[in-house]
Amino acid sequence: MIKQATFFKRRPDLEPAEFHDYWRNRHPEVVCRLPGLRRYVQNHAIADDGPFDGIAEVWFDDTDAMRATVGTPELEAVRADEPNFLDVTGMGSIITDEYVIKDGAPGAGDKLMALVFRQARHAPERFFELYRDELGPLVRAVAGIPRYEQAHCRMGIYRSGRTPDCDAVASLWIAERDTTFASAEMARVGAFEGTIIDFARTQVGFVEEMEIPL
Repeated sequence: MIKQATFFKRRPDLEPAEFHDYWRNRHPEVVCRLPGLRRYVQNHAIADDGPFDGIAEVWFDDTDAMRATVGTPELEAVRADEPNFLDVTGMGSIITDEYVIKDGAPGAGDKLMALVFRQARHAPERFFELYRDELGPLVRAVAGIPRYEQAHCRMGIYRSGRTPDCDAVASLWIAERDTTFASAEMARVGAFEGTIIDFARTQVGFVEEMEIPL
């Protein structure tokens, strides 16, 4: 399957509670009607003043299934509803290939998500190799992270000469924040991240995950 991750801020005139309520209770009515949709997850930012207010994740069998929604009344209904609660001028999204780096149960862990930008000195192919094959094992070794997923922007956008809205989306579940962030294993993660990730552009925040039933 492939996943599209869309990130956004709330409409400026809405209070955070209004935004989260509308997204949680009203917007799924139109999203869940999309033909070919296999899974839908909302990630509500916990902080009201963070870099994003939400990240939506939707899964389809393949790119053909996703493209088949274009021009349908169902997708038009989704687009028509977005201005009711989103700042549509600041939305971004990427279509991704997803890699489960550590396949543990999240348990009671807090979910941290990051919109990841690579350092310009790394070509996309090389960045994804380093990100998955070298950073991945370092994160997997952190005892306080029971689950870790990487969603890599698909290579087609780079080959077309376009620039994606970010290079990857990371999802980590952290069991105990203070202990985990203070660990020697996490220090090694941070040191390696500094060699491949552009932290000036990367956006990070804790979220509340909501699986929306289809």
